[in-house]
Amino acid sequence: MSMAKILVVDDEPFNLDIVAEYLDGMDFELVMVESGEAAWAELEQPDSTFDLVLLDRMMPGMDGIQVLTRMKADQRLHSIPVIMQTAATSPEQIREGLAAGAFYYLTKPFEGEALQTIIRSALDDMRTRRELSANLADHAV
Repeated sequence: MSMAKILVVDDEPFNLDIVAEYLDGMDFELVMVESGEAAWAELEQPDSTFDLVLLDRMMPGMDGIQVLTRMKADQRLHSIPVIMQTAATSPEQIREGLAAGAFYYLTKPFEGEALQTIIRSALDDMRTRRELSANLADHAV
């Protein structure tokens, strides 16, 4: 299986460094960006092939909810699992993130092992869905 490609979005460079450290040595290709606008620019490229997005919720400009909403409205991007990572921890904020389509809502600060486990789970879920879709398409033919 090829290396999973993950888009990591956070407006704080320190947080990007922490994620890179937590995921160091794992079989992931990480693309790091510091804004919602930069994330959307990466995602909307015709040849973009992300397997997962780790998305900060609170950012200036285009925030994580706006990026997530755009992704879920785009047929090409809607099935990419999004793990929202944030310091916004009120029940209303968590519900809003999950309702917008987040696979998981991870609150900061988080442990590296927890992040690795959640990412593996999201990638496994995504692979299973892709296999089922391919099988359904084969049977439809």
